[in-house]
Amino acid sequence: MKKTILITGAAGNLGTAVSEHFIKQGWNVIGTLAPIEKATNNQVDFHECDLISESSTESFFRQIKAKYKKLDAVVALVGGFGMNNLSNATDDDMLKMFHLNYMTAFHTAKFASEWMNETGGGHLVFIGAKPALEGGASEVLPYAISKSAVINLAEIINEDDNFKNIQAAVIAPSIIDTPPNRKAMSDANFDDWVKPEAIAKNIYFIVSEEAGVLRDVVFKVYNNA
Repeated sequence: MKKTILITGAAGNLGTAVSEHFIKQGWNVIGTLAPIEKATNNQVDFHECDLISESSTESFFRQIKAKYKKLDAVVALVGGFGMNNLSNATDDDMLKMFHLNYMTAFHTAKFASEWMNETGGGHLVFIGAKPALEGGASEVLPYAISKSAVINLAEIINEDDNFKNIQAAVIAPSIIDTPPNRKAMSDANFDDWVKPEAIAKNIYFIVSEEAGVLRDVVFKVYNNA
């Protein structure tokens, strides 16, 4: 039977690469769109959803549960980036990053795990960040704190005995080689950055049967950056 994956943020630079890789592997791919986004691949079953909103996320999952028998994997890519350190970060800065990075992951995991529990389990893959693990977070404090919460979420899911055969993991990239990043850091050596296609391949491995014996929650995908 054809496997099914949900990729939140599937129209973004990384989401497009991950979607294309899973389509090539023969999976059904469901993708979420923010209200201002447009579908980028007609082979992805796109749905508009505000993942910051619990009610919007719940409604979205009702729609896809009516169409698909099982959800084998979820890749939660929706999020955002922001600068600011302890001295100049405001409450609004902290809450923005928390909502974009943690609450979107939390709502996705909440309803996906409920469905997976009913159908024999599955994989949840979240996106972390190098500053949340390796230091160097002082100038991106709100972002790093929110990504640290995402990593903790994955760890707690794996410790929860209420989940039946559900495994959570975190891909933590360094700088991803995307057009916006190249524009923002035009003097950088792009060869040191992580290609979206490389991240897609690693995500595919994490949700494969071959990776079933792995128990490390966080996978560092840094290349040379």
